[in-house]
Amino acid sequence: MDTVWEVSLRLLSYFTVIAEELHITRAAERLHIAQPALSKAVRRLEREMGFPLLVRHRSGVALTPAGQELLVTARRLVGEFEQGVVRAQRAHRGEHRVLRVGYHSSIGPELMNLVVDGFGAVRPGWHLEFRLADWTDPTACVLSGACDLALLFVPVAGQELLDVEPLRRDRRWVALSENHRLADRTEVSLADLRDEAFVALPASTGPLRDFWLATGEFGERPAIAVEVTNAEDMFEAVSAGQGIALLTETSTTVYRRPGIVYHPVVDASPGELVIAWPRGSADPVLRDFVAVALSAARTADPS
Repeated sequence: MDTVWEVSLRLLSYFTVIAEELHITRAAERLHIAQPALSKAVRRLEREMGFPLLVRHRSGVALTPAGQELLVTARRLVGEFEQGVVRAQRAHRGEHRVLRVGYHSSIGPELMNLVVDGFGAVRPGWHLEFRLADWTDPTACVLSGACDLALLFVPVAGQELLDVEPLRRDRRWVALSENHRLADRTEVSLADLRDEAFVALPASTGPLRDFWLATGEFGERPAIAVEVTNAEDMFEAVSAGQGIALLTETSTTVYRRPGIVYHPVVDASPGELVIAWPRGSADPVLRDFVAVALSAARTADPS
């Protein structure tokens, strides 16, 4: 067992990316290293651990039960180290008074303005830095350490490593091309959408992707026309008629796009917006932000 403690964070970091992509070549591209080098690295990790972490097959890889267990610890260790490095860098630069907030798409101007104003009143002299994350980063930079907390919709991969507080529920609507057969409706049901091709989040987003594909309601994953990594690309695909997409009611007011119509999906369960931060954090500034965000959410939606 002594060799276990010689495993480097770099190898664990590589392993977490492979686990998200479930494909060595795609993981190598994301890490900007050669595929043979990544394959060699994961074999070294398996040797040092003393058991296989991956099952290789023609279309990619899958995690072994041992690999699934290691992934939880690897994400925590890598995330904690990266957060520590970022904090040290900020301390070196004297940047002690910036709170970094990740997000995937707009939560709406009303709630955002209330949060900004409320935090400024509670923590004068502090600044909020909002960082837009791709959907390839399910926790919006929190587990990577690039953000202190995030405003995001759940469920997300890695959620077991976060503390979360619900902010609001947001009805799900559907975005359609203006030429779509359902464009003239005022509302639609899931049955109306069952045979449609969807614009989907990346496969690596796991439960978040399935929620926005309504996989649970349909009982199976619907047809996927194209995968996208951010909201702008999603709207481009919908506008071009490549597929349809589920989104929040808030997004329909924030993202007005020519060539796209929005309808409520009357029988779809709502999305849940939460505030999320590293599990167990006792940072008082972070806690103040959470309290402000919860108060702002109640003000913006008293119901």
